[in-house]
Order: sequence, then C-alpha cells, then structure tokens
Amino acid sequence: MTTRSICFAGLSRDEQATVEAAFKQANAAHRWALANENEAEAVVVDMDSMYGQMSLMKAMSGGKVVVALTAGGRVDTDFKLSRPVTAEGIATLLAELETQAPPVAAEPAPVEAPVASAPAPAPEPAPAPPADPHLADYLRPGALKGPVRLQMGDAPAIVLDPAQGVYLGGATLKPLLPYATAIVREADLEPVDPAQLPALATELGGSHPFSRLAWILGLGGFNGSLAPGFNPNDRYKLLKWPQTEREFPRHFRIATVMMKGPALLTEIAELSGASLAEVTDYVNASLAVGVAEPDVIAPSEPEPAKGGLLGRFRR
Repeated sequence: MTTRSICFAGLSRDEQATVEAAFKQANAAHRWALANENEAEAVVVDMDSMYGQMSLMKAMSGGKVVVALTAGGRVDTDFKLSRPVTAEGIATLLAELETQAPPVAAEPAPVEAPVASAPAPAPEPAPAPPADPHLADYLRPGALKGPVRLQMGDAPAIVLDPAQGVYLGGATLKPLLPYATAIVREADLEPVDPAQLPALATELGGSHPFSRLAWILGLGGFNGSLAPGFNPNDRYKLLKWPQTEREFPRHFRIATVMMKGPALLTEIAELSGASLAEVTDYVNASLAVGVAEPDVIAPSEPEPAKGGLLGRFRR
C-alpha cells in the first residue's frame, strides 16, 4: 500500500494541533503521512482565514490536490473538509482522496531495446518557473521565522513581526499601495533583532495588526479585477460593518450598499456611485480579511420519494 502525504496549511497554532490530533486518529485505517506544504501531495487550505486565497493559489500553481477547509458551503476546489474538523470528517476526506485522486504513479523503467532501433530521447521539459512572491505571501502563518524590515522604492519602510501578528509603520495606508503589486523576494527582507522592535515602533509610527496590511494589499493587488478564485457574476455581501478608512471616502458608500444585502458588483457600483473597479478592489480587500463573502444559496433538501407516478416524477 502506497504511503501518501498531506499538509494542513494556514491554520492557527491551536487549531493546527487539534487538526493534526484528529488526523492521527483518522489515519489509523489509512496510510497517509504529514508533510510540509512544498512536498505534500494534497494540501488542505484554510479558506476562512485572510490567507486562504493566497494559500489556494500557491497550492494550485504547484499542481497539488487542493482541499478547502471551511465552515461555509461554497468552495472552488474538488474536495472539502468541513469546519469544525473531526476525526470522522478527516477519515471521510482521506477515503475520498484515495478513491478520486490516485497518487501519481512512478514512471516505469525504460525497456532496453536494440541499439539500432532505439529512438532518440525526448528532451526534458523545462520546470515551471516559481510564482513571483508578493508581500501578502509573507503574512501567512509560518512564512516568516522572525521579524523583518522591508523598504522598496519610494514606499515607506515597514517591519513585519510574525510573532505578534503586527506590522510597524505609519497609520495611513495609501503610501503602502506600491507593496500590493511589488515582487518581494527573501533577499529584500532584512532580519531585525526582536529587542529593537519597541524602538522601531516609535520610529516608524506605531504598531498595527496584519489584517490592516492584508486589507490594503487586497485593495491594490488586482488592479480592478476580482481576485482569483471568485466569480464576478456572484453576489457579494458584508458579514459585518468593516472599519472604513478616511483615506478612501467612497468606501463608506460601498459598505452601506453591501450591508443592505447581497448584490452583484455592477449593482453595488450603480447604487453607491463608485466605479466598478473601485467596488471590485473594495470587495477584494474585504474578502482578504474575511469580512465579505459570496452569497451562495444552499440547495434545498429533496423531498422524500413517494410511490406511484407522482413519486417517480419527483425523483
């Protein structure tokens, strides 16, 4: 029996421990091993966190079997693990993966043929280039081992402190927009001594939660297009009244429209007086921090089958 590998990505430390304990219990009747995100065959992505879409895109670009971990009903993946996670739910998932997503078989050894008739070997395909990393990728849990400082171009310097889930920088967000689309490599991140963090907070302008940074990165990251994984023909709603930034006065009107009920992006634009690109950027930012979601109507429960002709029509 082939051992297969799986990874649970983007969970908090407490939930990670709980889920891995449930996995060990569920795995008693299977043969799976936990692996890191780069090496795992299947990746379970926490779609309810602000980092969910980032992890989803990374896993898909890496050719992984992707499983959505969510408390919601709508997913854009072939497999789903419902929250709260239980050993029974994981056992069901492993069985589905084993049935519907068989492991990639190793290539058979070439059969030795006579030299005269041996065909010329085909050239090795070039490996796919790695996805360009962006600042949002470094906000995911476990992406950074310690605090780092970043300054690119004319954008203000910021310090990321993953242990506290905060960034050090000014209170305004518009100056950080260049970071939304910039390619940020590990060489651009300068390690910072944790003992320097209090002084840097004073120097740079204060300490703010990662969610504010994720919001501005979502706002400016897609240039008026909806973030990958979301459908522009869906209706979108706000789950709660968000913090509206004074730097973006039209956002108050957009949020007011969305709080009235689910609506198409075009409807929100028409009712708020904002452009479609502004509405789309705002929805991206709200999706990134988990205060918005697509409105999906759950399918109604089928009626129990009845006998006779009417029952057959209903079935």
